[in-house]
Amino acid sequence: MLRCIHNTNGVMGLTLSQVGLFLATGILLTVVVSLVFSSEWQRTAELESQASSFSNLLYDIENSFFERTSEFRFSQEDYSYDVRISTEYLAISAEEVWESNLIVIKKLLTFPWPRSPAQNWMTGQDLHAYLNLTFGHWGTEKDSISVENVTTFCRELNNSTSFFAFHPLEIQIDQPVYVEKVTIFYDRTRRYDLILIYQVPETTRYLFLG
Repeated sequence: MLRCIHNTNGVMGLTLSQVGLFLATGILLTVVVSLVFSSEWQRTAELESQASSFSNLLYDIENSFFERTSEFRFSQEDYSYDVRISTEYLAISAEEVWESNLIVIKKLLTFPWPRSPAQNWMTGQDLHAYLNLTFGHWGTEKDSISVENVTTFCRELNNSTSFFAFHPLEIQIDQPVYVEKVTIFYDRTRRYDLILIYQVPETTRYLFLG
């Protein structure tokens, strides 16, 4: 009987050690998980804030009474993330701690027209030059294009909308994004407003800003 009692105490001592180890491991795991979720929550909040700021800028520019260009800069974070823009949505994605993707999608309050250097025109100034080259008129208040011209141009816009739905414009977050409201005048007094989104390449930014 005594021998059995000693054996029981031995087993009980081992069990207490294991319980202590399990408790310590559980506490450590809880702390790690809490930190991970806190980090992911903060990261999500930061990305959602940037998406809202950009969407609000588009809305403000669209509701301006005149042509204007504004610069927007996505913030530099201690983690990498990607930004893509279509004519309807802004998508920001980042890698989470567990190597899964965190994606924030924002429905834009307006319908911008993304432009890239690879296309035949990019800025508002480029657009007026393109209209003059294509239709023989600049599309300005003093040199408007015709109704037929603007119909043809809008067809190109609709095709672009479909393209960017499947191939969103990828934004270089280390470079500024320009949002420009440009007006095309047609049939002398009528007007058509566009919101352009583009980035100026490093090699031409000085000339652009100048």
